Amino acid sequence: MAQTTDQIAQACGQVEISTDGSDWDDISGSVMSVTGAEQVRKVGEAWTLEGDGAVMAGGKLETIEVVLQIIYTEQATEAYELARTIFETACGGPVYVRWSPGGGDVGDDRITGGAGFIPNFQYPNIDATAAGPIITSMTIKVPTLSTAAIAS
Repeated sequence: MAQTTDQIAQACGQVEISTDGSDWDDISGSVMSVTGAEQVRKVGEAWTLEGDGAVMAGGKLETIEVVLQIIYTEQATEAYELARTIFETACGGPVYVRWSPGGGDVGDDRITGGAGFIPNFQYPNIDATAAGPIITSMTIKVPTLSTAAIAS
């Protein structure tokens, strides 16, 4: 196989969150990164007295913890305030997350999480010796992720 000539820059993505899975807020302007989106399938194993290898069977998918690093702002329509409002609401959910590594254009892939919750939310730290913006984070725990091309 020849070396690929098609790549996507990490700095060009789009991230959105929603409380209903229909109306999405684009929070790309205050999100630094999306990490932790690793899907794990349970696999059971057992051994018999005969043979050297295990007998295996696939099981259910485990939940996924998607971590968003966000720049702290006090703007109601940006990532920190949107997430804080969801987190501080009684019972804290649901919340949906989706992101497009290619930037959210028609034809780009979009990864979408099922209805989830925010189990971890980081409030802002302050440090008189720091020069950069305040960085916080939130974790969105979802049951599944799915990938589809953006149609429109």
